[in-house]
Amino acid sequence: MQSKNIVKSAAVCVTFALSTAAMAQATIGVLLSSTGPAASLGILEKNGVAAASDASRQKFKLVYVDDASDPSEATRLARKLITEDKVDAIIGTTGTPAALAITNVVAEGRTPVISLAPANILVVPVEGPKRWVFKTTTNDDHEGRPLFRHMSAKGVKTLGFIGFSDSYGEQWIKMSRQLAEENQVRLVAEERYARTDTSVASQVLKIMSKSPDAVVIAGSGGGAAMPLLELKKRGFKGKVYVTLGATFGDFIKLSGAAAEGIYAPFAAVMNVAQLPDSDPGKKSAGEFVQAYEAKYGVNTANIFAGSAWDAIQLLEAAVPMASKSASPGTPEFREALRTALENLKGVSASRGVYTITPTDHAGLDASALRVGTYAGGRWVLEK
Repeated sequence: MQSKNIVKSAAVCVTFALSTAAMAQATIGVLLSSTGPAASLGILEKNGVAAASDASRQKFKLVYVDDASDPSEATRLARKLITEDKVDAIIGTTGTPAALAITNVVAEGRTPVISLAPANILVVPVEGPKRWVFKTTTNDDHEGRPLFRHMSAKGVKTLGFIGFSDSYGEQWIKMSRQLAEENQVRLVAEERYARTDTSVASQVLKIMSKSPDAVVIAGSGGGAAMPLLELKKRGFKGKVYVTLGATFGDFIKLSGAAAEGIYAPFAAVMNVAQLPDSDPGKKSAGEFVQAYEAKYGVNTANIFAGSAWDAIQLLEAAVPMASKSASPGTPEFREALRTALENLKGVSASRGVYTITPTDHAGLDASALRVGTYAGGRWVLEK
């Protein structure tokens, strides 16, 4: 009788331990640029995390930190989140330079990070430290290809380029050279500027001296407005293309009427009503827009908040899978979570449908983006 009770007690203990592991709350570090040059995006991303957390069935303990748009501070904070706060995963950070800076830190800490920065080089190729990095943004070529196809279709023959003088701008100029050649567009001017610069007059004058048919601006937030305003001030009449980082917030506020008629990659969240009901991303994008605008107001939904929202959706799908083999707060759980993220299939979220594999840590494909134009104060899908 006593032995049966012992066995029964042991079974109860095992069951309790398993249920406790299943119920344990995962801790997520939210490392964003809430201040500094990238703050116009980082604040929106923070809002996206908050909205997603409110709507999430899987509740997380969120630890928010601000890297002030500084790669060195991002590195310090990522290490602190891992060693002191014992996070199970990190969401962030906002800008490409800082996102690159923390790659080795998260790999050393064997903690998965879901980046909100766009550059391909964060996750390509998926080897070494990049095995621990995922992202909820489309790759640069997903943005660039529809834009350059649009240029070709509209008869653009010559192109000027101006972009940030950092890893983000470097990625875009390399890609622009390749895509220009593929689409029979001649790149006649290449100019760069720092995110903190207060004028780009000399760069714009050099571009206009080449009389290009179009100009592409590879920048984000308010910093991307300067070249556009300078081009319009100087009387540029050609087409202007911008990257996804220049589609909302400070860019639109600062650009004002100058933004009318520019072109950009178009994601569903930018104007979900424009998409046909048959579009595979419309339903999930609509759910994000509804939840976000209920919290922050009409016409506030944007791709930057959407990227953060999607990071929570991926974790919501992956954490229960990882919890089957380990408890949050342990190295085994972080490894299991990395594996779970790497094998997610068909997760619908604001920016599209994610299918992540051991060789693709972005999960979105070119179908997540089209081309839009800014007209009447809204982004409109180009037909």
